[in-house]
Amino acid sequence: MHIGSQLTSIAPFIEAVDKVAPLARQLKECHGIEFWSIGGGIGIIYKEALASGSASWRENQAEPGRPLTIEQYGAELVPRLKDLGLKILVEPGRFIVGNAGVLLTRCLYGKQGAAKTFRIVDAGMNDLIRPALYDGHHEIVPLLQPATDARIVMDVVGPICESGDFFCQNRELPDFKPGDYIALMSAGAYGFAMASNYNSRPLPAEVLVDGATACVVRQRQSLRDLIAGEC
Repeated sequence: MHIGSQLTSIAPFIEAVDKVAPLARQLKECHGIEFWSIGGGIGIIYKEALASGSASWRENQAEPGRPLTIEQYGAELVPRLKDLGLKILVEPGRFIVGNAGVLLTRCLYGKQGAAKTFRIVDAGMNDLIRPALYDGHHEIVPLLQPATDARIVMDVVGPICESGDFFCQNRELPDFKPGDYIALMSAGAYGFAMASNYNSRPLPAEVLVDGATACVVRQRQSLRDLIAGEC
């Protein structure tokens, strides 16, 4: 069973399980099925990803905007599933890793157009394609607090010569400068898994942070790696 993804309300899950449960019971009786995958789709926080790491942030969210929790998910669905006698499979991948990963990139330079302000960074649409493909929102946070509180409306774009090579458009952000590092939040799901070598761009390194320690768990690709299989 799969009804979509990035769902932040329990109601669609309840409706789906209630609708499919009679069929699952019938299939078990008639054909001896053992498993029922009820899918995934539990949403994460994209627009306030950094703030949502605080328990107080979640407590202050009013209904119906309060994010779905695992506790609520389990409390509503377990009673509907436990008497079926089936092994229930769940796929909460994005919920587990989505907000645990960021894409770090450096601002290369700025460009002031007649109608727009651009910040060009060294990551591109091949590294994180969600904004270009889905118009997906990723919070953008400077690693170091800028010298002033100034905020400007800008497009943050990559170095690939494509109109779709952007991470945000017309968004008000801190006025970070060339040489500054920024984090594209919520890149732990559908980030590296959907990355490519488009435009002959090597894939970035992956670094695992565990408390105060960090180690490279996937080496940065080189141009030599890209042509290693050619002859």
